[in-house]
Amino acid sequence: METEALNCRCCGGVLKVESNLCQCTYCGATNFISNVAGKYINQLNRANKLRQAREFDNAARIYDNILEENVATPDILWYRTLCEYGIEYVPDPISDKYIPTLHRVKEESILEYHCYTEALQLATPEHKESLEKEAEYINKIQIDYLNIARNEKPYDVFICYKETDDATGEKTEDVALAQQLFLDLSSRGFKVFFAKITLQSKLSIDYEPYIFAALKSAKAMVVLGTKAEYFMSVWVKNEWGRFLKMMQDDLTKQMFFACDDPDELPRAFVTKQAQILGEEGAIRNLADNVERFLRKRITKKQSLPETNKVERVRTVEEMYEDALQSVRAREHIKAARTIDVILSKEPESAKTFWLKMLNGLKSTPSNIVQLKIDLAQNPDFVKAIDYADEDLKNEYLEIAKICKRNMEEQIEFDSLLESESIRYVNEFDKTEFGQEAIKEKENIKKLAGKVDVNNFYLRCTFVIGTILFFIGNVIAIIMLKNGMESGASPYKVIPLSVLVTAPIIVFGTAILFSYNIIMDIIISAIVFVMMILSAVFPENSDFFRFITVVLPAIVYMGSNNSFKLNRIRYKILKNTIEIKNSLDKLKRITENAASDMSRFASKLLQEFKANKKIEQNIIEIHDDDYYIGQNKLTGIYKNTEAYYESLINMTLPGEQGGRADRTESEYGIIALVMSFIPGLDVIGLAIALFDIFKDKYRKHTHITAVASLLLDVLVLIAGYLILIDF
Repeated sequence: METEALNCRCCGGVLKVESNLCQCTYCGATNFISNVAGKYINQLNRANKLRQAREFDNAARIYDNILEENVATPDILWYRTLCEYGIEYVPDPISDKYIPTLHRVKEESILEYHCYTEALQLATPEHKESLEKEAEYINKIQIDYLNIARNEKPYDVFICYKETDDATGEKTEDVALAQQLFLDLSSRGFKVFFAKITLQSKLSIDYEPYIFAALKSAKAMVVLGTKAEYFMSVWVKNEWGRFLKMMQDDLTKQMFFACDDPDELPRAFVTKQAQILGEEGAIRNLADNVERFLRKRITKKQSLPETNKVERVRTVEEMYEDALQSVRAREHIKAARTIDVILSKEPESAKTFWLKMLNGLKSTPSNIVQLKIDLAQNPDFVKAIDYADEDLKNEYLEIAKICKRNMEEQIEFDSLLESESIRYVNEFDKTEFGQEAIKEKENIKKLAGKVDVNNFYLRCTFVIGTILFFIGNVIAIIMLKNGMESGASPYKVIPLSVLVTAPIIVFGTAILFSYNIIMDIIISAIVFVMMILSAVFPENSDFFRFITVVLPAIVYMGSNNSFKLNRIRYKILKNTIEIKNSLDKLKRITENAASDMSRFASKLLQEFKANKKIEQNIIEIHDDDYYIGQNKLTGIYKNTEAYYESLINMTLPGEQGGRADRTESEYGIIALVMSFIPGLDVIGLAIALFDIFKDKYRKHTHITAVASLLLDVLVLIAGYLILIDF
């Protein structure tokens, strides 16, 4: 099996890696390749595609795994930075270069982000210069976006929904529901961010600063979806995912959900209450809930009394309560400082070590039982058990038991999903998608067979026609030479040579032009007439012979590459375009099949939970668990495309996004050299014809082979001009 090649970080094209510094041949971007990259080509290409698809969180997870397993390298750290700031590379319509665009505005400058600063420290001088230049460009965009965001008036509510269905391309049902909610909340006096209306006067490339401003200022977000997959679509997930992170730092924010089936909500929403869209008055009820939250927040804020801060020494219990609140609010640094102070005062406090463990795991007391981990391996857990009384110890051990069972069940499901996804792929041919794929592959094979037949016919007619054409003219020259050396009259020699060679030359010309019957008749007729005139008017024989030799060569060169004049080439072009269209269909089929695996995975998870009697949404689906299966499905298209790549590039070079690698053939060079050596020119002619014939899919240019043939034509003309001398 051929090893996968590393892809360009900007355009995704295949890199020809010859050193640590590699320039993409497609977009010109500089790629810095570390030794670590060679071990993780599949993962890096997967993450690269995820970044290009704007699935930055999924890509970040792959880079984090690589960084955990290896010593940090500047290239992986830079890729991780790109995910953090949602960087997508898009082609500049003016320069054709790929430039970075920002999809995740953050207050923290990219120049201060820890992965970027660490990448600079590890980078070579040349790599460092490139990173700094690109980061400065991104930082400038970031500053511009932040300036726009600061000028935006604050929002009360952010409505998150799916605008267009990926499968149908039509607007989703969610748009109408979201608009209904927007109008309801707006009528109640709230400022609502609703993309369809709020962004209607903005260019799509400028959306991000307005989205960021709305996410940052809004105190409530409503995530609305009539289908489970809508919640996980790239932009919807991007919005609610960023809002969830903001909620960790701002406890005044709240998120609301509306869906058809709460069981299909993403795991991040399991602790949240959802509004069922199928219920009567669902949107009104949803608006009521949002209003109650916002009014209560405003009332609470207005009723807070102004008090003077009193400095006093806090008790351990008070500090513990503060630390507990910080852990619940996920203020981990603040919590860690308070916990260290408590332990300095009470070094054998079981509940403080338990709290330290929670903080280290970035968990809270309420969701600890949702973790999938073996707590017995955690040193803070061990200390909590050592210092706990019997009741507290049993409580902690019971929680540890639940967490370990969660871990084991997740591992079991991951293994099941991986094996079942492979089985799904192995039985793919039996599915509807598989039958469609087989049909397209058979159609492509049939069309490719037609192309091969026509291509073979085209090459054969060229070689046979050329050989007969040259043989006829060489015999004519030999007869003229022998006749003149014997002292015979040209009036006898020339007609005789015409009588013998005319059928061969005309027949060769007819075969040469057999791709166009009209041109075949015209050129063959002209050649025949010129030869007759050569016999009738020997004194002008050199002129007529000149036309006989030159005309077919000139017309053939002018018409051979024309799809309009060459009917065989037109058939090849037509069939090749049909192959390309079938390949596009096959690509869509395999992509749809790969997408179907996510639905397959969801169904498998529901069955697994039912069999294990798992009520909570603890077990989750990881994309990587069925990545191998998805890769095999998309590989059906990739392998088919690669198999017919030479055939397509023969007729449509560059159509696949690549460049036809057409170098000069060494046989053509040999043929050209031999054409200059008397006695070997015939061998040179044979080599030139062989060189052109054997190149089935035109991987070479054959300039030297054609030059050799033209030189042989000139030799024929010279032979006639020298021999026919009155």
